[in-house]
Amino acid sequence: MSEVDICPICGEPIKRKNLKRHFGKVHPKRASSFLQPKPETGSPKKGRIRRPRRILFYALIGISIILVSVAATEVVSVNTIRMHVHPQLSILIRGASETVPANIGIDRDLWRDHSLARFGVNGLSPLLTRDSSGTIHVESNTVRDFTLYEFLAVWGESMDYGQVVGNPVQPGESACIFVDGKSMSLSSDVVFVDQQKIILEIPSNSQPCSAIS
Repeated sequence: MSEVDICPICGEPIKRKNLKRHFGKVHPKRASSFLQPKPETGSPKKGRIRRPRRILFYALIGISIILVSVAATEVVSVNTIRMHVHPQLSILIRGASETVPANIGIDRDLWRDHSLARFGVNGLSPLLTRDSSGTIHVESNTVRDFTLYEFLAVWGESMDYGQVVGNPVQPGESACIFVDGKSMSLSSDVVFVDQQKIILEIPSNSQPCSAIS
């Protein structure tokens, strides 16, 4: 009995070895559909599922590489010095020289105005001092005009007709700016250039501003 199958069409018991002949003789029109091997249905679906997942995986890797590259380029760009000049600043108050502090634009107490911070390199101000020599370092990731009054703002100081970096102008005195020996109006800002010599002064003995050689 283990070698007997039931015909799925007519229900007759048929020996297994005669099943094909029975289909061809008794059910010739339907024999082909029962005798052909049924295709496997699982593997194509798996193929269709795996391929989009693989494409998505490689796409995510590609996007990640692009994002990392863009971020790295941006970091390098922001921390690359594209402008580096050194003007020299001196402060004379009634004949006495005042020290320009070191670490302006670096130390928190000497960096009051952060409006230019986006132009700085490695977390520093683009306008800074590294020692007390009066040399101003303009170290910027962008080429643009930087000025004297911007540096004074970074320092937390200012200059006008009433005072020079915190030193009051007394009645009869004048506040002066000299750039490379030429007197400049206090209402006009000074654009920094390399090796420029700038003097901020209150002349002694109530003397007026005059050119300094």
